[in-house]
Formats: sequence, structure tokens, C-alpha cells
Amino acid sequence: MFEDLRSAPVEPEVVEEARPSLVERLPILKQLKPQQRFLIALLLFMNVAVLGCGCLLAFDKMVP
Repeated sequence: MFEDLRSAPVEPEVVEEARPSLVERLPILKQLKPQQRFLIALLLFMNVAVLGCGCLLAFDKMVP
């Protein structure tokens, strides 16, 4: 079994080009300071957390 693996040809790995970061792709984020981007990320996280807890309460998966 292992002899077959050793004799199998090795294919070269395909190297993907680096994609531009989210800040580079969205022009609105280029205008913001790092502190403002952090605040937006924090508020977005809190929004998802509150909505997630609300969904858990609505579907009776969590007891208040």
C-alpha cells in the first residue's frame, strides 16, 4: 500500500495569488481611521450577538 504512494508522481502545488484585503477592496473603509474601523467591527459583533440571543429566545433554545 505504501509502496504505491511512494512511486506515485508528485504534482506541483498551485500557488494562489494574494487577494487584496477588505480595506483595499472597499473604498469606504480606506477613509476611516483604525479606531473607527475597530468600533464598527465591535458594534457589528454586538449586533450579531444580540440578534443571535434573540433568535435563541424566539425558538425556545435558551431560557431567559
